Amino acid sequence: MREKTLFLRFLTTGTLVLLCLLAATAFGEKEKTEQLVFDLDEVSVFDLGERLARDFLRGQSSFCDNQPRRSPDKYPSFKSQKPLYGSVHFDGASTKPKTPGLHHFVLDESSGTGKGYDLLYLDLNCDQDLTNDTPLASLQNPPKGALLGYSSTEQEVCFKSFEVTFNFGNTDKRLIEIMPRLMIRKGGHSDLSFIATKVRKGEIDIGGAKYDALLGYTYSVGRSLDQDSTTFHLIPKSEPKYPFGWWGANRLNSTHAMGEKYYRFATTPTGDKLFACPYEGQLGTFEIGAGGRNIQEISIRGSLRSEETAVAIGGEMERGWPKPAKSCQVPVGDYLPAYLRITLGRLSIFISNNYHADGQRRRPSNDPRIYGIKIRKDKPFVFDLSNEPKVIFASPAKNHRIKLGEELTVKAVLIDPELDIMIRGLDDTTRKVKKEYVMPDGKKRTYERRLSLDPKVVITRTNSEKVAEGAMPFG
Repeated sequence: MREKTLFLRFLTTGTLVLLCLLAATAFGEKEKTEQLVFDLDEVSVFDLGERLARDFLRGQSSFCDNQPRRSPDKYPSFKSQKPLYGSVHFDGASTKPKTPGLHHFVLDESSGTGKGYDLLYLDLNCDQDLTNDTPLASLQNPPKGALLGYSSTEQEVCFKSFEVTFNFGNTDKRLIEIMPRLMIRKGGHSDLSFIATKVRKGEIDIGGAKYDALLGYTYSVGRSLDQDSTTFHLIPKSEPKYPFGWWGANRLNSTHAMGEKYYRFATTPTGDKLFACPYEGQLGTFEIGAGGRNIQEISIRGSLRSEETAVAIGGEMERGWPKPAKSCQVPVGDYLPAYLRITLGRLSIFISNNYHADGQRRRPSNDPRIYGIKIRKDKPFVFDLSNEPKVIFASPAKNHRIKLGEELTVKAVLIDPELDIMIRGLDDTTRKVKKEYVMPDGKKRTYERRLSLDPKVVITRTNSEKVAEGAMPFG
């Protein structure tokens, strides 16, 4: 693996200069002096091992139905009386499209209805004709890890891979191998996932430590790999089983403390080069406070997110997560909590940003997020949970009406309205309860967890008559 240290004045490719400048601009830096460049090679996603391949094996999902929602011009004859129809639109342009990027598909049962879907017709050339494409057969022995094996699945099958050429600009093109996977769940829901079979991998050396870097597709296949949302994993060589797992760490626009500096990352559109850009701007202090309470044991760990990036909060990394700490230094900026786990004495509190508004999921266009955690160089930001909390209802929505006899679902959420954050959990660390869960093979398992102090919600009429009550889980 080759490593180079380059100064911007020596770079001759405008794209490379722009990549590092964009990363620097996210921190408000006025100039950038150097960046590190590493090679990333293509490897099979199935050679990564189950833990590392998990994200990349999700695939771009498309809903399947017994009736086509969009119809191509020509269909082949089917053996099944219940073929499954669908379509998928990959990012980037495939070769010779009639409808740019839209691929219709149909799943058939070659042995007859109810015998299992084992043949996939895919309009690979996007000409609205499924009769001139060679059908893809099911794989009798799919690659290890390709089948997820969820307990809710009735049938899961992988099909032969195909290739699509995507355009990433005027000159950048990439041939991507894609493997379809059908999953039919109990209850009838079906979807076809499209998995990119290759990821980019390379070894990088930053701040005196070595890491494996992984770059690839998760939920959307075919986009250029220089997107902020591209899946990106850093795995310390010292802890190869534990990639950085704090919330936001697995995206290309994440910010990482490596050695004595913070680094942001960027890539070429095809992902063959990885650029590590050091942050040279100001740092500020983020700390957890007791808020006037008589509590000695306090700590925090997790991550914050700004409009441009995410950064870990806490101490040194251990098993992919920062250790709990009372304070830490992070790049200056305006943040909201992505995930924060706070310890206040015997209480463990889970906090995230608030994504509810008036009985519905929040719409960013109408309800912009509040980045209320202001990190500045000259004044520490003390997070002490001293603001007055408020209960809002995730459902029902305001003015929602139901008919007599209908069921009304009520969900309450505890928030801090000033910082616009949500309290997702409140646990007593001194007490535990047993919980049960079902394994992918259907077997039941039990485990112990901390006691959740779920609040009680009571619904009354205007005359104080009690209608219903019950524990309301956080979040």
